[in-house]
Amino acid sequence: MPSPKDISGFLLVGLAGAFALLSRRTLAGEGPQSLGAVATLAQFTVDRHKFNVDPKMAIRIAYIESSFNPSAIRYEPHLGDASIGLMQTLLGTARWLEVDMGHNSHTASTTSLLDAQVSMYFGCAYLHWLRRWRGSTRSDEWVVRSYNGGPGHGKATDDYWRKYREAREKLG
Repeated sequence: MPSPKDISGFLLVGLAGAFALLSRRTLAGEGPQSLGAVATLAQFTVDRHKFNVDPKMAIRIAYIESSFNPSAIRYEPHLGDASIGLMQTLLGTARWLEVDMGHNSHTASTTSLLDAQVSMYFGCAYLHWLRRWRGSTRSDEWVVRSYNGGPGHGKATDDYWRKYREAREKLG
């Protein structure tokens, strides 16, 4: 079993590769996507994979998380993980969805999550899973808060829920 030092080294190497790719994308002129492009991608993803997700929820979350920028990366030091791509899915969450939950239409990696289609897929897969957490249908508010803070983190996500409501007003 690798030591914690080895694991942190692997994470740093993976993040270094992601930042290198991010730099290439930025230099190549790739940046935020339009609302229309994200809306089309969200609808396509939900329809193709039959996710129980409102595409508008996915669009709003992409707006909050990355401002529609598929190249966005944010290291989460308190988690020892990184939020990557359009939907800012944690790499660990995407790998869990792929390996343990059977959402394997795409491969979860630092590089793959920088692809808007892959990021939307894993973001919607997670929203789909949250919607039916522990066998109960969950409200939009619960799903949105849990996307940000994990299932059951309620009040810790007040600011995120406020941002979501603002995005709903702005984007429809």
